[in-house]
Amino acid sequence: MLIGLLAKNAILIVEFAKERVDKGVEVVHATLQAVELRLRPIIMTSFAFILGVLPLVFASGAAAESRKTIGWTVFGGMLAATTLAIFVVPVLFVLFTKIAYGGKLKRLKEEHKTEETVDQSIAEGRIS
Repeated sequence: MLIGLLAKNAILIVEFAKERVDKGVEVVHATLQAVELRLRPIIMTSFAFILGVLPLVFASGAAAESRKTIGWTVFGGMLAATTLAIFVVPVLFVLFTKIAYGGKLKRLKEEHKTEETVDQSIAEGRIS
C-alpha cells in the first residue's frame, strides 16, 4: 500500500512537470508549478489514508497489539512517504532531468519560443 501511494504521488508531480519541460518551460519552473498544482491532491489523499489508519493505531480488545503494530507502521510509513513525495521527488526530478536531457533543454526552449512567435504572427495577421 505504502509503495503504491508513494509512487502515485510521485507520478502526479513528475508527469505534470515533464509535460511542461517538453513544451519548453525551464525545468525548475516547471517542477515548482507541478508541486504547487499537485500539492493539495497529494496532501488530501495522504491524510485521508493516515486518518483512516488511526482506528488501527488505537485498537483495543482481542489481537489489539498486532493491529497497533500494523497501524503505527502504516501511519509512520505514510507520513515518511508524503514527506518524500513533497520534498525529495521534485529535487530528484530536476537533477535527473538536467542529467538526462543535457543540451536538449535549450533546444526545447528555443523551439517553444519559435512556435510562440509564429502563433503570435498568425494572430496579428502578419502570416496567413
